[in-house]
Amino acid sequence: MALFWLLLVASFGGLAASVFNIDVEDGRLTTPQITVKYGYRTETHKVETYDGFFVVMHRLRASPSKGPFDARKPPVLLMHGLLGSSGDWIMIGPKNALPYLLADQGYDVWLGNARGNRYSGEHAYLTDDMREYWDFSWHEIGIYDVPTMVDHVLKTRKVKQLHYVGHSQGTTSFLVMTSMMPEYNKKIIKMHALAPAAYLYHLNNPAMRFLATHMITATNIANAFGVNQLLPSNPLFHQLARVFCPNYFNFFRFCINSMFLISAGEYHSLDPNLIPVLAGHIPAGASAKQFIHYGQEVLSGHFRQFDYGPGNNTEIYQAADPPDYNLTNVRAPVAIYYGLSDQLTHPEDVGRLAQELPNVVAMNQLPNASFNHMDFLVAANVRTLILLFYYIVVFG
Repeated sequence: MALFWLLLVASFGGLAASVFNIDVEDGRLTTPQITVKYGYRTETHKVETYDGFFVVMHRLRASPSKGPFDARKPPVLLMHGLLGSSGDWIMIGPKNALPYLLADQGYDVWLGNARGNRYSGEHAYLTDDMREYWDFSWHEIGIYDVPTMVDHVLKTRKVKQLHYVGHSQGTTSFLVMTSMMPEYNKKIIKMHALAPAAYLYHLNNPAMRFLATHMITATNIANAFGVNQLLPSNPLFHQLARVFCPNYFNFFRFCINSMFLISAGEYHSLDPNLIPVLAGHIPAGASAKQFIHYGQEVLSGHFRQFDYGPGNNTEIYQAADPPDYNLTNVRAPVAIYYGLSDQLTHPEDVGRLAQELPNVVAMNQLPNASFNHMDFLVAANVRTLILLFYYIVVFG
């Protein structure tokens, strides 16, 4: 869940250029181009959802150092956050990014892409200049996209279960799926929730709180001007970030200040080489309705379906208010990971979610007090902080 700051956020605590094995040119490449570049055998799978979207998954089948995946190990499906794509998971490069590390351990890794982003933009009979095309939130991603991906992975591998790793909206859509379609719980070995986004009442990000507070006005303006899509992928972002952010002090400070405006919190240093890579992959596009739905969660304090207003709700849900998602249906084992400085998925809201889920098997507070929302993907020491959980506690 984020806006422009996703282009610019980097980790805290003395990040040096040598920390990441990255090339600034990776910002202009697609996910499969990057993974192939670094020697990982890669496949692209396109699958049609029940309502006509074609969702794309990028699969890493082999590691350049370890060889083919180990067929004895279950597949792992990773789902990105709001405005993200499969590229989110690989931005910090081999030996650091989770998909590469998993592939190096012999796992069959699948990177999902939600409808409407740069990779999953095709529809069977709608085009993206139609308002109907963008009439979806993360609810539809949860009841259509994620189940389609889960089923395709299991069918392809001829297995019955997989590991699921979600970041932010990737956790929201999982909770929607397993609460609305409980039969999918049995297909999940374990769900690994990074910065889980369900309850958002304590969100204290100033910009996002402002947008939520003025949601009705923002919605009316968006409808009046026909704004259905927000922040689509644009290669110009990579070029601008590469030219201005790392090299010239004034523009670099502007990049940092823009990050602070949306993310708040403190990021004590930035890797200049990482910014153009981030800018090349985030934002990757989303519907305005996804933002509106999250805004409703902030104001209501509920984790519930989209609010169309009392009159329409009565017609759609047979009640004046939209129904809450029934979290008692989420029976799959859930391991939660959260940061104390996350102003989007606040620790109090994460704690409430943990109390309501019936099968939380791990509650992992990241030890660094400054750990923030996107640090799960780009922090300099994310490997040290999280991989212990992944490989010993989680996958071990």
